[in-house]
Amino acid sequence: MRSALLLVCLLAAVAAAAPKPTTVYPARLPAGSQRALAEQRCLICHSAQLIAQQHKDGAAWEKTIAQMEKWGVALTPAEHDSLKGYLVRALGQRATGGAAPGPPARP
Repeated sequence: MRSALLLVCLLAAVAAAAPKPTTVYPARLPAGSQRALAEQRCLICHSAQLIAQQHKDGAAWEKTIAQMEKWGVALTPAEHDSLKGYLVRALGQRATGGAAPGPPARP
């Protein structure tokens, strides 16, 4: 009995010490026709990783872009619409079947 308890404790310690998966986001924005615009306007202040973890719908991206414009990002109306379209296509909401899936984990 004592050896079984020792084995359980040992296994629990090994499991607790095992490295945990970490979230991995891309170092570059996803490919797309407006990636260059996004890199020029967004990467001035934000990393690609920060932007890539934002899976927003069109209304949420619209709100984000409008806020960035209030804070000084210069976009023409055409650039605004193009950037929003790119962000929705490249980083829009993830398809979910209930619970939102997390980003890919490192092995």
